[in-house]
Amino acid sequence: MNTITRVFLLVVLSCYIAPVVFAQQFPPANVNVVSAKMTLLAPVIWVSGTIVSQNDSNIAAEISGRLISLSAIGTRVSKGDVIAQIDDKQLKIKFKEEQANVLNSQAHLRYLASEVKRKTQLVKQNLSPATELDKTISERDIAKGDVIAAQARLAKIAQDQAYTLLKAPFSGIVAERIASLGEYVDNGSAIVRLVETANSEAKIFAPIVAYQFLKQTKELAIESPLGTGRATIKTLVPVADSRSHLMEVRLDMSTFDWPIGLNIKARVANGPSTMALAVPRDALVLRRDGASVFRINKTDKAAKAEQIPVEVGVGMAELIAISSAVLTNDINEGDLIVIRGAERLQNGQSVVIKDNNHTLISGNKDDEHSKPGDK
Repeated sequence: MNTITRVFLLVVLSCYIAPVVFAQQFPPANVNVVSAKMTLLAPVIWVSGTIVSQNDSNIAAEISGRLISLSAIGTRVSKGDVIAQIDDKQLKIKFKEEQANVLNSQAHLRYLASEVKRKTQLVKQNLSPATELDKTISERDIAKGDVIAAQARLAKIAQDQAYTLLKAPFSGIVAERIASLGEYVDNGSAIVRLVETANSEAKIFAPIVAYQFLKQTKELAIESPLGTGRATIKTLVPVADSRSHLMEVRLDMSTFDWPIGLNIKARVANGPSTMALAVPRDALVLRRDGASVFRINKTDKAAKAEQIPVEVGVGMAELIAISSAVLTNDINEGDLIVIRGAERLQNGQSVVIKDNNHTLISGNKDDEHSKPGDK
């Protein structure tokens, strides 16, 4: 064997032996592990949404007049409570006038009714022409209509008087004053914005292609600056905008104490579920040469970390699908995978398996799993 060949072989052997020797020079590393498992995973996306109220209304005046009372912003009201009042002095005067008109028309009707009776008797005795009776009957019927019209005008004014008190159509909070105290408002002018806070919803917009997966789901994971949770799907609206191709989804937020207008995110399935070998995302080690995980190979004497290049698949929540990038080194269900302590771990380095993150950081030697190779 010539000198060049010997040198080449030495270089090749050093490439395989050096990393192992280098790793063995390190003291055992403390790690946390989990078992790789087969589970159903589906591709998901996070979509944006907003907390909205079932009832968010601009309460308008139904008559014209001057505002003499108006609830303050932030006032909580119950259904039927007065939230604004319009001056009703002019209506009180008109009400008395129409009361007088009703009395007058009723008196005139009573007079004509008696005239009909009197002239009926005269006609029967041939003391009065029938045309006079017909004329009186006609005037009596017109008087009946006058009474009804006068009563209707009186009822209209009474209704307008009731409209001077703007009552809350539902329980909620006064979110905005659209008109000001003392301002003259017209019929139909918005006065306050009333928002119901008891039964809030979340309005999110999901891709229309997710409709078939949302139909099979009862609730979605959500998150916001105020926390996380799961919300029940109330309504699916399978109608998408022609440009965005997004459809509206309503979530029940009545169990969350989150304010109206808060921006949230919801996790929506965007593809079918498939069985895959999954590990927590924390198990992935991302370096320049690609993604990998550390598998723990245990013997009676020690436990050592083996770095295995992997290909990353579908992710869902804290889990992500993986597969070995090298066919000769498969990862199987039940293999112990490092999830904490892999940042500076080297291939072939001895490890000490710790129960939890606390013992990992403290390095407690009295822990029942502190011996190398113990699970």
